[in-house]
Amino acid sequence: MSSKIFEDRIFPRHVSDLMNLMHMVVFNGSDGDEKWETYLSLEQKECVALGLAKYYQCDHCIDHHTKVIQRMGKVKQELLSKNMNSIVLFLRTDTGRISESERERWVQAWQGFANKISLERGDQATPHLIGLAIGMARDDDFLIEFCGAEVKRIMLLQNINPVAAIGELEALVVFMKAAASKNRVAHKLMRLFEEA
Repeated sequence: MSSKIFEDRIFPRHVSDLMNLMHMVVFNGSDGDEKWETYLSLEQKECVALGLAKYYQCDHCIDHHTKVIQRMGKVKQELLSKNMNSIVLFLRTDTGRISESERERWVQAWQGFANKISLERGDQATPHLIGLAIGMARDDDFLIEFCGAEVKRIMLLQNINPVAAIGELEALVVFMKAAASKNRVAHKLMRLFEEA
């Protein structure tokens, strides 16, 4: 296995290999032998992964995906951190627990912010992909409907099959939920076996 994202002394090796394989499949569209068509760019997937990592507060995942995006060289570290923190703060709002007028203001503010990010990045879809991913991760009907409609619209404008793109995003959400769950506790479990 070429990718070694998941390695520690407790996590079973065969499960670690499976997680590394899933990482390759989700991010590269390949299992190392076979390659298939992907609908989201690697940069979009890495930005979504970083957004989810910040949402889950997984330091290991935040560090990993920040470094990958930095190697792509398209955005400065300070701007990346600022924008991702702002996106995640926006998306932490439970719109099911606010008034209709507050929700309308949230939508206006989100659209303005998402447009600003889109212009900076030259990619209209990424903020909405992150919103949809977080909506999927927490089963938030409003975010799924709101951001999902935007992703669908943008994908259709770009002649990309929205069902395939959203399916690819769903695979990324499933992977990140597992990865963050594992990576957030690995160091804590290791402490159980440290010499006193």
